[in-house]
Amino acid sequence: MKMRFILSSAVITAPGTYRYRHINLEQARQWIEAAPFHSTIRYVETARALSALVGRKIGTRNETVKMKPGDEALVFRLVFPPGTRGLPTDKKGKVSVEYILDHCELGILESVVTPGQ
Repeated sequence: MKMRFILSSAVITAPGTYRYRHINLEQARQWIEAAPFHSTIRYVETARALSALVGRKIGTRNETVKMKPGDEALVFRLVFPPGTRGLPTDKKGKVSVEYILDHCELGILESVVTPGQ
């Protein structure tokens, strides 16, 4: 059964071959609406930012996934401006939703094959 995840980075958590491509906001909204998904977004601010973009509540869950062939993930990640060191945080160590929205990238990560196939 094909699994669909939301990730905050394009991480490779299991051996295999993967494909990654950038998508635009409309494509992200279509992906969200197409079928059920499992969010593994760890930080509340990141989930709020993605929720604001796609117009649908995105939950948080701190867990690692192991993608299998056929699985895919919507990747919502921060892109740091050149020369940036660290994140601009508030007094509580949080990054603002506005900063995330101004410095994000959307993509689709697909697990294509496992080793030996």
